[in-house]
Order: sequence, then C-alpha cells, then structure tokens
Amino acid sequence: MEIHIHIHDHREKEILNKLNLIIMEQKDFALQLTALKDQLAKAKTEITDKLTALGDAIDSADDVAPEVQAAFDELKATVQGVDDIVADAPEPTV
Repeated sequence: MEIHIHIHDHREKEILNKLNLIIMEQKDFALQLTALKDQLAKAKTEITDKLTALGDAIDSADDVAPEVQAAFDELKATVQGVDDIVADAPEPTV
C-alpha cells in the first residue's frame, strides 16, 4: 500500500526544516547520552577503587570498631544498590 501526500511548497519546506531540526536535536541528545554514560563509567571505577582501598585498610587494621565495620558494610550495600539500578551486560560466550 502506497500513501501519497500532497503538500504545498511552502508547507513542504517548513516540514522538512522541522524534520531536519528533530534529527539534529536527536544527534545532539545521543552525544549527551554518550558523554553521561562515559562519566558514569568513570565514576563507577573511581568508587569501586575507593571501596577496595577502604576495605583493604579495614582488613589490615588490628582493631576495627564495630561501628566502622557496620558503616563500611552499609556503604558497600548502598553502592551495590546504585549499581543494581541497571543490569550489567551479559558476559560474552566463547
């Protein structure tokens, strides 16, 4: 089934201009989304590295107060909750 639309010349140009604007806005939006994804990936790495360092420091300490351990465990659980908002990509099968 074919659909034919007849538009007056001045309306056609206006519609094409709007379509081009929408396409450009979507390209800009895609770039912004990619930048945000990259920023979040960087933040995830930095947070994970800091948690690992804190965990190592707690593990190597001789006498860790229960409050410190509890606070660290709560922090790890909160970070995991944020990480769980978006599921990790499945591992590629070999």
